[in-house]
Parts: sequence; structure tokens; C-alpha cells
Amino acid sequence: MIRGISEDKMKGKKRDRDSRISMVLVLVFFYHFTVTSLQAINGSCDSISNVLKENFTTNLYGIEVGLKMLVQQELTDVSQELDEVPKIMHSFLSSKYVEAGSSLNTLIENLSLQINLTNSKPEATIDFSEHAMEQAKEAQSSIQQLIQCKENTITDHKQLFQPLESSGEKNDSCLVDGTKCQYLACAQGNKLPICAIGFGSGVTGGAAGVNYIVTRSDDADDPKNPTPGTIRFAIDLAGKNKGGVWITFKESMEIELKSKLWINSHTTIDGRGVNVTITGNGLVLRTVENVILHNFEIVSAGNTDAIHVFDGTQNVWIDHLTSRDAKSGLVTVIQGSTDVTISNCYLSNQDYIMLLGASDQDTVDQVLRVTVYRNLFESSTQRMPHCRWGYCHVVNNYYKNWSYYAIGARVHARVLSELNVFEAGSHLEVTPWYNQFNSDLTPTIVSSKDLFLKGATFHEFMKYGTLRATQDDYPAYKVPTVATNSLASLVSNCSGVLFGSKLDDCLASQ
Repeated sequence: MIRGISEDKMKGKKRDRDSRISMVLVLVFFYHFTVTSLQAINGSCDSISNVLKENFTTNLYGIEVGLKMLVQQELTDVSQELDEVPKIMHSFLSSKYVEAGSSLNTLIENLSLQINLTNSKPEATIDFSEHAMEQAKEAQSSIQQLIQCKENTITDHKQLFQPLESSGEKNDSCLVDGTKCQYLACAQGNKLPICAIGFGSGVTGGAAGVNYIVTRSDDADDPKNPTPGTIRFAIDLAGKNKGGVWITFKESMEIELKSKLWINSHTTIDGRGVNVTITGNGLVLRTVENVILHNFEIVSAGNTDAIHVFDGTQNVWIDHLTSRDAKSGLVTVIQGSTDVTISNCYLSNQDYIMLLGASDQDTVDQVLRVTVYRNLFESSTQRMPHCRWGYCHVVNNYYKNWSYYAIGARVHARVLSELNVFEAGSHLEVTPWYNQFNSDLTPTIVSSKDLFLKGATFHEFMKYGTLRATQDDYPAYKVPTVATNSLASLVSNCSGVLFGSKLDDCLASQ
């Protein structure tokens, strides 16, 4: 009997030891990442801010992961601390650094208490608290530096969202709502960027580069040796010319890609005036900047996304595209990519539509800012969009017949749904919420002035805070909006590729 009890005790001690080792490994990983990030900090306040924000987010998420592990293993009651971390994260990601710093001080006091109560707490809890204390202090240091840099950061935002003026002078004739801007004389040819809005405002694409007209619809077997006259040859030019390339088409055509089309920086694909369809494979934007994809159809992309934006890509405007039939999804913006506007598109897919932030562990996506504007989402399942970590402004869109959810989010994302129309089909709830929902409650999803038709409902996620108007955080940010009572007709007429009679109908409705 005594021997049996001893064996049980030994097994229990081994489980406790393994649990502590697992916990410490997780926390050491996050702590090592933090220290490495801090060592990299130098240079201007702007570059420092980006590193500090990533450092702070990684620290807090590391603490949150550790607290959840303690709760799952029922080692101690840390429910109070677990509830504090998302509140701090919400304040921080909303740029309320003073408020986040104050709450962080409270968290540090509670962690200190966990360490001091060595006689009443399991050893794994003490190990966690000590490592978490180090992480919290590193985060506290980041907050103090960010408060000093905040004024510079706000100035950068004001500069970022100023619209392009090709002539250097303000042109009032192009300051009109909707698609009409894109077909006025002031926006002809490479002056199109003057019409960009939202977080993608300021994009120029290939406006300063060479003009290239695609004359052939075929695609080369060897993507490294593209045939002159093809779209792949045109894209390749952007990498060889300092100002990039502005691509147009001689005539309407269907292009079947034999492999993925990797877009270079400073590229515009401008499909105005013709009807262009791209099939077979998707478009990929990796670690590039300043791209405009405008007025063409991309369908049947196979086992990939129709448009895949990742690995730190920034300043992208995706406008007036028609897309469907892609198994992975239609538009993806992930892994540190930011300042993207997806507007005036027609998007319909059997399952996934738009993923903004790919993984719970990708804390780099705290920089993500995306405007989802004036799109028509029809007869699809989910992700219209689904947002992680970043800020997603979903405004003036028209939703019809989603079968699981329309708008979703995880891990501290902030989603403002504003002036949208939701017309339900078989499923009524807009978000993934359901009775007794106990999944991730850390995101904030807020509805403002939305219109709900045919019994549609919207459960707001506001456990850890709410959201202000986008312009309150980004003073120069602008998107023109219309009232929801006329939105459905406008978006139906003007979403997706515009050509022929559809273009005429759209312009007549402006």
C-alpha cells in the first residue's frame, strides 16, 4: 500500500514538473523575443514606435497565454489577472497609452502578490508570475517611450492619409462620392490614385513609372522568361523600372495564368475601358508596397487565394474587382501587412471570402489597418471579413445571404461596422456569436448605424471596451458614405468590374 502511494506521488510530481517545464518554455520564448526586440531599437522615434508596439503586444500576449494555461491546468485561481490583460491590450491597441500604463501597474502589483504568496501557491504559478513580472516591466518601459513618441506618430498618420494630387494643386472636380471620380477627366490614366480612400489613400501605384499595354492573353510556361505583350511581362517591368509600371489592356481578354503572378512594388493593373478576366492562379503581393489592382475579374484561382497580400506588404488599393471560386479565399491580408483599402468589389465564394490576420500567434498583425468599403458580399459562408489583431473599418457594404457569419474577429482585433446593409437569408446573426458562446471574447466588434433586413441581428463584442469613430483616431482618414436606405441599390449597380452597360448604369446612379 505504501509503495503504491509513493508511486502515485512520484507520478504526480512528474506531471507537476512537466507542467512547469512546459510553462517556463512558453514564457522563456516570449521573453527572449522581447529582449531581442528591445536590442534592435534605435534611430528615429517613428521606427522606434513600431518596434515598441510589437514588443508590448508580444509581452502582453505571452502573459495572456500563460494565464490561460494555468486556468486550464487548474493550478491556481488567476481569473482576475486573466481578465485584466485583455483590458490593457484593448486600451493599448486603441492608442490609449496612459490608460494602458495605469492598468499595467495594477497587473504588476497582482503578479507581485502571486510571487510573495510562496506558501499557498503551486510552484508552477510562482514560476509563471516571476517571468510574467519581467515581461510586464518590459511592457511598462515600452509604454513610457511610446507616450513620448505619440505626438510624432499622430503627425505621421495625418501625412499618410492625404490623397494624391498629381498636379500639386487641389482639384475640386474629383471630390465626388463613389465611382464617378474614377471616370472624370481629373482621374484619367495614371491620375486614378486621386480617387483612393480609406487606409489605402496615398497610394500611387505605377503612376511615376512606364506605361505598358498588354496585347496578348497567353502566359509563358517559364515565369522567369515571360513573353513580351503578356501581363507577366508587364509585371516584370515594374521590378526593372524605378517608378514601376502602369498596366492597361489593348482589348477585352481572358488570361489563364499557368502559375501565381507575383506583383512587384509600384504596380498598377488598370482594367478600365475593357473587360479583363484572370483565371487559373492567384495574384501574390509579398513584401511590396504601393500597388493598385483595379477593374478586372479574377476567378477560379484553384487551391490558393485569388489575391494574397502578406509579409509586410503595405499601401495597397484593391478596387472594382469581381472574384469568386477560390478554395483558400478571395482576399487575404496577413503577416504584418497594412494600410489596405478593399473597395467596390463583388465577392462571392462557397466558403471563405476575406481573411485579415492569419494566426492568433501573429502579433505582428497589430499594425494591420484595412478599410472594407462599398463591396457586395453575396451568397457566401464566412469571413466578410474575419480580422485578427488589427483595426478593420467595415463601412457602406451590402451583405446578402451569409450561411455562417458575415463579420468575425479574434485576438484583440477591433472591427467597426458602420453604415452597412445586412440582408439575411437562412442565417440571421451577422457575427459568429451564439447562445452560450464561450470562445474568444477579446476582440471588439461594434455596429454603428447599420441597417438590418429580413430579421438580421448583430451581437456586439464589447467585453473589454468599445470603439470611437475612425476619424477620432486618424484625423485625416476619410471615406465618403451614403445613407443605408439608398446603399443597396448603389452597391448593386456599382460593385465589381464596370464595363459596357453596367458602367453606364453605375454612373447614372451616382
